[in-house]
Amino acid sequence: MLFWRRLFFSMSYFKTKDKKDCCACSACIHSCPVHAIKFERDEEGFDYPIINNEICINCGLCEKVCPVAHPIYDNEQYPKTYALYLRDVKERQRSSSGGVFYAIALWVLERGGVVFGSIIDEQNQVYHIGVDNLQDLQQLRGSKYVQSALKNVFKEIKLNLQAGRWCYFVGTGCQVAGLNAYLRKKYDTLITSDLVCHGVPSQWMFDQHIYYLEKKYKGRVSDYRFRDNRIGGGSEIFSLTTKKGKKRTIINPTYLLSPYLYSFMYAMTCRYSCYDCKFAKVPRQGDITLADYWGSKDFFPDMDNSKGISLCLLNTEMGKRIWEFLKDEFDYSESNVNDAAKNNLNLISTSTPHSNRSFIYEKVREEGYKKVAKEAFRVKNFNRVWINAYINQSLFLSAFLKVLSNIKHKLLD
Repeated sequence: MLFWRRLFFSMSYFKTKDKKDCCACSACIHSCPVHAIKFERDEEGFDYPIINNEICINCGLCEKVCPVAHPIYDNEQYPKTYALYLRDVKERQRSSSGGVFYAIALWVLERGGVVFGSIIDEQNQVYHIGVDNLQDLQQLRGSKYVQSALKNVFKEIKLNLQAGRWCYFVGTGCQVAGLNAYLRKKYDTLITSDLVCHGVPSQWMFDQHIYYLEKKYKGRVSDYRFRDNRIGGGSEIFSLTTKKGKKRTIINPTYLLSPYLYSFMYAMTCRYSCYDCKFAKVPRQGDITLADYWGSKDFFPDMDNSKGISLCLLNTEMGKRIWEFLKDEFDYSESNVNDAAKNNLNLISTSTPHSNRSFIYEKVREEGYKKVAKEAFRVKNFNRVWINAYINQSLFLSAFLKVLSNIKHKLLD
């Protein structure tokens, strides 16, 4: 009986064809010795691997490296946990939260290494790239609430590691697990950070949102950000270029006013594997786990909560080593997993699918994003939320401009 239980629970997506068994980490694709596997997008815009049976040699490596079928939990069961933020106020403001990613990335770049993370390009497509300089690093900063296409970064990482270069990879837990499965060995110059993840909508759904915004505001959307510490962490902000060439900035001061972010926060649009995630638990997958420390003011009232506070877990010896190099750049307080998870349950558990999840993509395809956004991706008492949000934003901006004015006068004096 135990044999059959093990056999069943180790079956990969290639055997089950159950969409919850594939996270699109790409480990199988890059491990195939005859390049018989490729991704194809389904009707919801999510990637799933397809085997070309005409060239497949049945070696079974694709199933062996699958991190969903064979998850590994060999990192710290009780990791050192911190609430922290950069002492450099300028860089902290440019970060989604407390600036931990930026500090580690800078450390790697200073040693001639490469940093791998996700970007949103000029066409609002989200995918991973590698960068080796400070200028290009800027586009890796900030949260992206879309499944990031990994493309060929696993192979790029392996080549750089084999050449002795430092590499820093940042991604969701399943992406980090996929990288480790693909590499199949430890490297002394590899640092990984797994992000505490709520789940990922598809690029297709994000494309629908961008198209909706462009129709609504009559212009081309660029420089899209899911959040911005400079105007409040829960904001949606983007630039809009009209047909006449005029540019302006559009701000939704709370996720409740953005159909896309609202549907994301309420787990309506995530990939099916996200609701059965094997990596939303401790032990975590990365050397260092990164997240927002939601509710930090309840535990650390003396810390500055105005621009966001990061949560950091040190899961491996590499993670502890990097912490010793960088800890003096932060204001920090020690915490624990239980306290950190009280306001961020995805640290230790998966998101629960919304009752609309099973049909929401089909509904968007058939009825259009605009209609669904109005009917399903919309907070109750929308008008009241809108008024309160913009009043609060005006007060925030007023205070922010006052601070800038005071700084200007001091510099002139």
